[in-house]
Amino acid sequence: MTLNTTTPTTLLPPWLLPSSLSSLPLTTPALILTLLVLYISSLAVNRLFLSPLSSVPGPRLAALTWLYEFYYDIILGGQYVFKTIDLHKKYGPVVRINPYEVHIGDAEFYSVLYPTTTNKRRDRWAFYARQFGAPGSGVGTVDHNLHRIRRSAINPFFSAQSVRKLQPVITERVDALLRRLHADALGPDRQKPINILYPLSAMTNDIINEYAFARCDHLVEDPSYGASVTDYLLTGTHYGKLMQHASFMLAVVNALPDAVSSALVPGWKGFLRMKRDIYAQIGEIQATQNTEKWQLDVPHATIFHDLLSSKLLPPPEKSTRRLAEEGQVLVQAGTLTSSWALTLATFHLLDQPLLLRRLRDELCAAIPDPSDDPGSFDLPRLEALPLLRAIVKETLRHDIGAAGRSPRTIPSVRENGGEEVVYIDRETGKEYRFSPGTVVSMTAYKTLTDPDIFEDPFAFRPDRWLDGDEGKIQFLERHLTVVFGGGARACLGMWLAQAEIFLTLAKVWRVWGGGGGDGDRREGDVGFMRLYETTARDVRMAADFFIPIPWRGTKGVRVVLESYGE
Repeated sequence: MTLNTTTPTTLLPPWLLPSSLSSLPLTTPALILTLLVLYISSLAVNRLFLSPLSSVPGPRLAALTWLYEFYYDIILGGQYVFKTIDLHKKYGPVVRINPYEVHIGDAEFYSVLYPTTTNKRRDRWAFYARQFGAPGSGVGTVDHNLHRIRRSAINPFFSAQSVRKLQPVITERVDALLRRLHADALGPDRQKPINILYPLSAMTNDIINEYAFARCDHLVEDPSYGASVTDYLLTGTHYGKLMQHASFMLAVVNALPDAVSSALVPGWKGFLRMKRDIYAQIGEIQATQNTEKWQLDVPHATIFHDLLSSKLLPPPEKSTRRLAEEGQVLVQAGTLTSSWALTLATFHLLDQPLLLRRLRDELCAAIPDPSDDPGSFDLPRLEALPLLRAIVKETLRHDIGAAGRSPRTIPSVRENGGEEVVYIDRETGKEYRFSPGTVVSMTAYKTLTDPDIFEDPFAFRPDRWLDGDEGKIQFLERHLTVVFGGGARACLGMWLAQAEIFLTLAKVWRVWGGGGGDGDRREGDVGFMRLYETTARDVRMAADFFIPIPWRGTKGVRVVLESYGE
């Protein structure tokens, strides 16, 4: 018996049958819809059943479509980091969180996924790197070997030894901040609360620009503390998630005339100005190379003078555009991360008067007269103070560092430095082998707020670092390192950030008291600070926009400055 091929023998409508398709013109909407259905169906089958990740537990919707992550990070605004932690509670230590990525919730796996040796290849994921909009920067570099070249040239400048040599650069700006705060406490607006983030960001912005270019905008002396600079830097970080999911939008915005893009995109005007200024500064440095001006213009070593004279970088890596992208990321990170850490430390010290009094006892004992000995605030001396050191550690833990996950692409074992990556569930013994091309990630926030590691994790408790049990402290310190990222791609500026925090906390709280005075006036004090309508909610991470962002309704950590007089 011969079947009549013009008669449907399936439940499909006639226009979906092959015999019908051949008679339809390519522009027919039905054909377009058919191809779309076939594409989506094949994609779904591949992602849900044929993918090497199909056996990894997790929500099927997340495995099927990017829209799952898009909803939490774009619609809800930086919330996927919290959703991921919830997924671990439901599915266990290994969860598939999008079509290509597996997230590990076991803090002990950190050293495997992020090895400290550069010989073990770990590429960054292109999807993750897009948020920076700066592929020429170290943080935006995908390829492991290219990153190693770029990092090797800039690493020496950010070593602990180099930071100590350049301590005068930091000290000068901290001292400028102290003078400005005292002036504000004596000024006509002395009873007006200020958002302490702005003075601290002004200082860190001045420091990173001085470090990078041997010049700064002296935002500490600016009447508004350069508030607009901090605001547009923060605005730039908020666009990162959108650039991850819709990278074409950055290309569109960059293609528009500056006047048009500035009008259409809130905060973009200031961000563009920063990028242009950095590009111009690097161009000026390049123009003086091999001239007398190269040496005369530089009172101290700088990042970009070193990079341009580096023998480790090939000529293409010294292009103005590439170095400008490096500079853009350095200025953003160097301004926002340290200033936020200092902001939350300010809150917690003012919120805990007994802790602040203990710190001031330690500082006054170590530095009886801050004006007498210029070496009183040398970094090695400050780092040896037990309570100050504990407060810095607890500050870093609350700071979180990079708020979101940090993905790595598993290389082929045939590649240079490639290796098979295996995770074994410590409770069930189940083994997960990640094939080449798999994206695996972990999140510092999960580790730093894990109550099994840090008891009462959302409390600011420096005493946890003063426990007499050395084994316990070493355990905590090992997990604290995730603040600076993982392995060979750990945060470039960790020594600079710690130097800024140590020096600022020591210098500020040696001469400023807290609360309402509380009878805690010391020799050499210039005044005291008190919190104004600020709670712990204002310093707790509520969203991931690469850096931790507090709740939307916050007005910042506001303080009132009170002077003891001239």
